[in-house]
Amino acid sequence: MTLLQRVAERVLVSDGGMGTELQRAGLPIGTGGERWNLDHPERVSAIHAAYLDAGSDIVLTNTFGATRWVLERNGLVGRLDEINRAAARIARAAAGPGRLVLGDLGPAGQLLEPLGPVSRAALKSDAAARCRALVAEGVDGIICETLTALDEAEIAVEAALESGAPCVVASFAFDKRSKGGVRTMMGVRPSEAAMCAHRAGAALAGANCGTNLDVGDFAALAGELAAASGAPVMIQPNAGQPRLEAGRAVYDMSSEEFARGMEEVLRAGAAIVGGCCGTGPEHIRALRVLVERGQHRI
Repeated sequence: MTLLQRVAERVLVSDGGMGTELQRAGLPIGTGGERWNLDHPERVSAIHAAYLDAGSDIVLTNTFGATRWVLERNGLVGRLDEINRAAARIARAAAGPGRLVLGDLGPAGQLLEPLGPVSRAALKSDAAARCRALVAEGVDGIICETLTALDEAEIAVEAALESGAPCVVASFAFDKRSKGGVRTMMGVRPSEAAMCAHRAGAALAGANCGTNLDVGDFAALAGELAAASGAPVMIQPNAGQPRLEAGRAVYDMSSEEFARGMEEVLRAGAAIVGGCCGTGPEHIRALRVLVERGQHRI
């Protein structure tokens, strides 16, 4: 059964943060976690397994930063295909036949011309190479997440579809403004983001990460994204706002507090719920209990 078929029947629970879990497993701060797909696949697999044990229906591949420009900074030039393929194989093996895998396509980390050094052609080529590698290893869809610019969103979704992805999610990162309202870092409104996702061909719109947003704030985002796109919505908040401790971002929100905030998100009609930065298996376990207790579209 495809992701969209399952979404039509019930709310799905995704996984939580990967970066913070990699650090808990021993990844040094400031080190790209994508290398572990090659060097420590068993540790990446253990993180997937912990989320699946907590009740995740979906796991995301450890490829958020597996883009050409990030890999170059981390001394992994020329290993883009190898890293993305390895990540998809690890997640696919962990999920087995009963759970779903989304290939994670994070942002390039570079601005497009004329604001930055990256051309549309270069971004499209990079995204397409990543998607082809993920699709070749059997992912059930691609999630283009933490998007902030409409042009990058369009390119990422188009590359995923052209690479044969069975399903594409376009998820944006929003920030709460001091004068009210939310926008992405590039000034994009939620309604604009949702309509862009729809035009590009994404089957689901979404919101993840962001700054100065409480978990409950994502309920309003879910409603606005659904209304503007006419599509199911995927919501993945952070575990509150981080504080710095010895150069490391620490998230203090408990799993119970996270679940209380996500109750509003579920009432707003989110089709897929999970977590982003700072969330771990304990947050997903509490979310699984909430979904089952509320019987949201189950």
